[in-house]
Order: sequence, then C-alpha cells, then structure tokens
Amino acid sequence: MEKGMKCKDITNNVLGYIMRLPDEEFRGLTIKTLAAHFAVSRCHLSRVFHAVRGMTLNTFIKRQRLLRAEHMLNDDGFLTVKDLASRLGYSDYQYFISSFKEHWGESPGRYRKLMR
Repeated sequence: MEKGMKCKDITNNVLGYIMRLPDEEFRGLTIKTLAAHFAVSRCHLSRVFHAVRGMTLNTFIKRQRLLRAEHMLNDDGFLTVKDLASRLGYSDYQYFISSFKEHWGESPGRYRKLMR
C-alpha cells in the first residue's frame, strides 16, 4: 500500500472512531488515547492527521466537543452549562464558555435561549 494511502486510511479510521464514540468515552478523548487505541505514536498520528485533513488533531477534537455541546444544549433543556462542560471533558468551566463563544458567537446560555 502507498504511504499516502496509509496516512489517509489512518486518518479516516480516526475520524470514524471519534464520530462514533459515545459521550461518556468522548469526555476523556486525547491524542494520547487515540494513539494508544490505534497503536501508533502521538507524533505520527498528529502529523498524519494534519497532512491529510489540513488541521491539527487537537483542533478537530475541540471542534467535535463544541458540536456535541451544541447538540446537548438543544436536546436537554435541563442540563446546566457547568454540567455540560464537565460531560464534555472541560475541567475549566470558564474556558468552555469562552471556547463556545469563540466558535458559536454566543455564550452557551445565550445560545440555548436563542435556539428555543
């Protein structure tokens, strides 16, 4: 198999794995856990992912966290923003709020109100 195809295969496998992860497992997702799961080094996985997707793996994971946050906000009207941050693996509640606002243009609480 060509080296380029191998990189694309690894990246596609990682993408599929991330997209299928249940929220409970996604919470602790890191490049280190992905590398262990796919039996490759963190550096190799990061390099391959960036080469194929044009973005860092950390950026992709962060975006997926924020997409899940959006879905959870819309699906569960009783989930507090603090609990949401914790469920998604953010240890710093304020960092979650600033990341969400940077990505979606509104704080999580305001976003929820606007979507109702």
